[in-house]
Amino acid sequence: MNFAVLTGGGDSSGINDFLYFLAQRLEREGHSLIGFRRSWLGLVNNDAVALDRQGLAQHRFTSGTLLGTERKNPIKDGEMDLVLRSLEDRKVDVLIAMGGDDTLGVANHLAEMGFTVVGVAQTIDDDVYGTDRTLGYYTAIYNGVRAVNSMVASNVAHDRDMIVEIMGRDAGWLALGIALNTPACACMCPEGAMTLEEMIASMEEYRRINGKAALAIVSEGIQLEGVDRTGLQRDAFGNLAYAGVSHIVGDLYKKATGRNPRVQVMGYLLRGGAPVPQDVELAAFYANHAIDLALAGKTGCMAALQNGQPAAVPLSEVMGRKKLVDLADLREKLKLLS
Repeated sequence: MNFAVLTGGGDSSGINDFLYFLAQRLEREGHSLIGFRRSWLGLVNNDAVALDRQGLAQHRFTSGTLLGTERKNPIKDGEMDLVLRSLEDRKVDVLIAMGGDDTLGVANHLAEMGFTVVGVAQTIDDDVYGTDRTLGYYTAIYNGVRAVNSMVASNVAHDRDMIVEIMGRDAGWLALGIALNTPACACMCPEGAMTLEEMIASMEEYRRINGKAALAIVSEGIQLEGVDRTGLQRDAFGNLAYAGVSHIVGDLYKKATGRNPRVQVMGYLLRGGAPVPQDVELAAFYANHAIDLALAGKTGCMAALQNGQPAAVPLSEVMGRKKLVDLADLREKLKLLS
C-alpha cells in the first residue's frame, strides 16, 4: 500500500521520531511512504517528498517537523478538490494526518468525502478530545519547568515577583503541569477557577509567609474581566492570537500592589528541544497504532490512547470538542500551590 503523512498546526518535539517510526514499520512490511510538505498546503500544491527509514534516522531526537507546517484550511478556501487530485496523482491509499483539532477537522472532512484517513493527535496543549495524551506535551512540560526553575533564583535575589505566560488557548493542562513542578503559588487557566484577585492574594500571601518574591503561571487564553481580547488577529481556522496576556496581567498586578513584576512569555521555547523519553515512546505507539488501523481497513478515526490502551475514536466525535481540565479537579490542584 502507498501511505502518505502530513504534519499540521503548531509543531512540537517528537514529530520527527513519529515519522521515523512510520517509515521503519512500513518499509519493513513492504509499503511506501511519502510526506506532504507544509500540511494541507502541500496537498493543495501536490508538494510531496519520499520518506524512508535511513533518511529519517538523522532527524530523530530533534524538534520541529522536517515536513514543515502551515495553518492552511482547504475547506474554507474551497480547495478540497485539489487535495483529492494530489492524492490521486500520487496514488496514495492511506493518508495519516497528524496535528491538533484544526488539522484533524480537515482530515474528518476528507474521510467523509470517501478517502481513507487516520488521524494522530499532536499538540503541546494536550487538549485534543478522545485521547489521554497528545504528542509533544511531555517535552513542553519539561522545557517549561526547566526554564522557569532556572529563573527563580534571580527573581528572589532581586525581590521581583514574576508572571510567566504559558501557551494554552483553551485548556490549562500545560500551565497547570508547569505550575505544579515549579515554586509557583498561583496558576490562571482558561477553564477558570482562579481570578486575577485570587492570584494577587496568593502571591501576597506567599511573600508574607516565605519572605521572598512570588511566582505565578498564566495561560495565554485566560479571559480577564473588563479586558476585551476579541479584536485580536485570527488564523485560517478562526483562532485568536492570544499571546501577550501576561503583560496585561503584569500591569494590573502593579496597579494593585505597587510592585513591578517581571513578565516572561515562554512562547515557542516550549516547542523546542529533544523529545523526552515519554514523547519518543508515544511517537512509536501512535505510528504503529495508526498503521494497524489503516491496515485493518479503518478510516475517519483517530489513533488514540485511552486509559493506557489503544483506541480508535471517530474523528467526527473529536471535532468541535476540547479536552479541558475538570473544574473541580483544577480547584483541588490549585490548593497544592498555596
